Amino acid sequence: MPRRKKKSHLTRKKVTKAKHTIGIPTDSEWRTMPDFASFVVADEEGDPHTFSVKETAFILPEGVLPGKEHHPTAYWIGRIKQIRARNDEDVWALVQWYWSPQEVNSVIKSFVVSDCGQYERILSDYYDYVSTASFCDHAIVMRYDERAIDQETFDPDNFYCRFDLEYRARKILPNVTRTACCCGVCYNPDRDPVMHFCPRPACRAAFHQECLKRPTKKLDAAARARKFIESWPDTDEKLSIEDLVSSRSCRKRRKGLQSSISDPLEQFPEELVEAAQQQIVKGVQAGGVVGNVKAVVAARQLIYRSLLDGSSLPTNWEDKVDVEAAISPPRQSYPVFACPQCQSLI
Repeated sequence: MPRRKKKSHLTRKKVTKAKHTIGIPTDSEWRTMPDFASFVVADEEGDPHTFSVKETAFILPEGVLPGKEHHPTAYWIGRIKQIRARNDEDVWALVQWYWSPQEVNSVIKSFVVSDCGQYERILSDYYDYVSTASFCDHAIVMRYDERAIDQETFDPDNFYCRFDLEYRARKILPNVTRTACCCGVCYNPDRDPVMHFCPRPACRAAFHQECLKRPTKKLDAAARARKFIESWPDTDEKLSIEDLVSSRSCRKRRKGLQSSISDPLEQFPEELVEAAQQQIVKGVQAGGVVGNVKAVVAARQLIYRSLLDGSSLPTNWEDKVDVEAAISPPRQSYPVFACPQCQSLI
């Protein structure tokens, strides 16, 4: 899949005109102010740009001058929860803040900033009233669930969010250790070159190469590729391809049907099998923040379900598996390791 051209952030410069305001609304005043679904900010050419409730926006921080280009990470990011106004010139938004890792560390000292990427933000339950004069541009913050096997990919310069902050409780959710490597250190997409991911339901975790051990049994390339496929995302059972076919064949014999299969993988398109044979990896040198998790898992799931049920592949299987995203670039190879939790090859 060709890399999409990324939209530039913050190409519009906000007009800085005097606003007749009387300060930040109090909670009691806010409840009396008229409610609106959106507001408009004009750029320096006078073109209007609409911001609506539930949208996410870049917001000019205190002390940062408007009308100049800044790196996207220099801006605050917030979700618009409500919009209210005293009058046409005095419009405010209730904003739910995304915090930077450094800001989270200022209230939770155990939160490790170095385990976060520069585009990572943490969604807080902290709210403020913000003047609409401070809104600069629309923002997108991708939700990133490291345990999800269907996580959508995104570019390395996209903002993303793995954790939520409960400000009053001084708590991070989910617990950081839930997604950390077996060494206890979280994956940093800006730092870690290659992370190996195990898709088994009981695992669903990624590990640093230096934290993994090589398998005790040496296998040739063909046998290794088969073992990678047999790290099934749908079951923790150690089922080989032949186990799945044998189980299906028994069911067919009970129904009076016969089955003649040599190598079960021969019935599948070569591109699908090659995608399913790939190691699941992510990192600076392994496909980016999310890596090839979704693509390889989708390929293995199609093969697993077809072998288990004896069903044909969907005619649109190519729409379900991004073969190009799954397969490592030429001359790119990774050492083979055993998952520290289930011992499957990863």
